[in-house]
Amino acid sequence: MKKVKKKRRLLGRDTLAAIGFLSPSLVGLAIFVVGPIIGAATISLFDWEILTPPKFVGFANYVAIWDELANGKVLRQVFANTLYFTAGTVPLAMAVSLGIALLLNRKLFGVAAFRVIYFLPTVTSIVALSIIWRLMYNPDYGLINRALEMIHLPGPGWLADPHWAMPAIIIMSVWTGIGYNSILYLAGMQGIASSYYDAAQVDGANAWQQFRHVTWPLLSPTTLFIFTMSIISGFQVFTQIFMMTSGKPTPETQVYVYHIYSQAFTSFRMGYASALACVLFVIILSITLIQLSITKRWVHYG
Repeated sequence: MKKVKKKRRLLGRDTLAAIGFLSPSLVGLAIFVVGPIIGAATISLFDWEILTPPKFVGFANYVAIWDELANGKVLRQVFANTLYFTAGTVPLAMAVSLGIALLLNRKLFGVAAFRVIYFLPTVTSIVALSIIWRLMYNPDYGLINRALEMIHLPGPGWLADPHWAMPAIIIMSVWTGIGYNSILYLAGMQGIASSYYDAAQVDGANAWQQFRHVTWPLLSPTTLFIFTMSIISGFQVFTQIFMMTSGKPTPETQVYVYHIYSQAFTSFRMGYASALACVLFVIILSITLIQLSITKRWVHYG
């Protein structure tokens, strides 16, 4: 009995210590994550135009979203644009990041400097990067069209062209995201035990076979994390759109979060915008749970 009581005391002390160390993060999580979610869910049940008193309408805002999705073109276009951006950004960014990580994993002179260079866009303000890329995309004096002129290729209008606006933003987003993903892939590669490669070489596996049967399967946990976070980021894209196009040319670059912003701070439909945000939360949560439910089929932990 004394041993059991002593273990319970130690367990209680460890629990209190853990809570103490985690309390700053838990407080921040409650204030900046859980609190806004509860607030948005509450506001979504009201008809509120900021300057007027809120009026309780129940689930009327959600019914309005369903009606607009079924009968209107704007919300369907917004969903299509968001899926277009996500589908164009996620696989391309992951493929490029993996290729760069394979190069950075080699023992070459100056490779540490290249690791820093590729990671720099990750720690740079996305607002500043958006402004720079907007200048680069300028059809009259932008560097990209100037470079195309040097090889006698016509430069498009980029952000002003309905056909090129979204691909231009996808290119910029891929460039800004490859540094973070490359570092994650590089960390995953360096965490693979060399004994796997030694065994593969003994069996006569060449470089491609080692990548296919050793590197890629053992990188699956990293791939799952990058894929999940990239999907979430794709559905939440806003800053690039706002800074580079402001949703124009309408409606080719209007994505879901920008639609929430315009409904809240342009049309002042706070309740409807909050309902849109709650719907987005449910969509992202559902996609994430589906991804995690099928991980056992292809994720290998060594």
